[in-house]
Amino acid sequence: MQLINQLGRVGLYIISAFGYVACGAILFGVAVAIKVVALMLAHRYLYPIFIFGDLLRGLELIDLLNLLVFAVVGMGFGLATALLPSQLGRKISAGFLVILVPIILAIPQSVKYDLWIQDIVSDDQISKPEAIDLANSFLESRVNHSGVFGFYLYTGQFPMIPTKASQMEDLAKLEKQVNSRFVKVSGIPPTVVTWLMGICFWGIRIFYFCVAVVTTVAHFKDGLKIVGRY
Repeated sequence: MQLINQLGRVGLYIISAFGYVACGAILFGVAVAIKVVALMLAHRYLYPIFIFGDLLRGLELIDLLNLLVFAVVGMGFGLATALLPSQLGRKISAGFLVILVPIILAIPQSVKYDLWIQDIVSDDQISKPEAIDLANSFLESRVNHSGVFGFYLYTGQFPMIPTKASQMEDLAKLEKQVNSRFVKVSGIPPTVVTWLMGICFWGIRIFYFCVAVVTTVAHFKDGLKIVGRY
């Protein structure tokens, strides 16, 4: 009889563990799906707006969805701890959140890069491999890095994203002309302007990261309180 009870407990723990993993996978999938769909909609309807679209891209206002996304993730993992032993549940959920929050924040950068490549293919009428080579060459010339990481660094300094080879060539000339006129009017060196823009855009990114962390922690605690694990 005792053996049967022990086997029953082991089976219950296994089922609960599978249930927890399933909940975690669903929460992760929903969070990523929300961010990807929002990015694709913004890319299609907001960012093409003349001047205003580049400003929205630079401010990354779409990342305000982090409030919703990470509220769902935090609350979900807090509630899911009810499926695990009380002593380990909080630690396991907290560990998963530490890993998943940066991943959820990073995945959209890859999506943005891929959307940019698609725009180059469409606007410049070239193949995808050629578009990737063109994009990476441009990023190397601007931030000394290519690929998704180079794109992330570039968009942290410049909101304008060219989608044609001619635009990439003219962008440097345009920046020089704008900087020259700005210096004449304000007397501020162009390097200072570039630094100020970088500080502004990176400051926004840090702010959104902090929002994601605070939102996740707060709702994780709420979830724990609901299931009596706090």
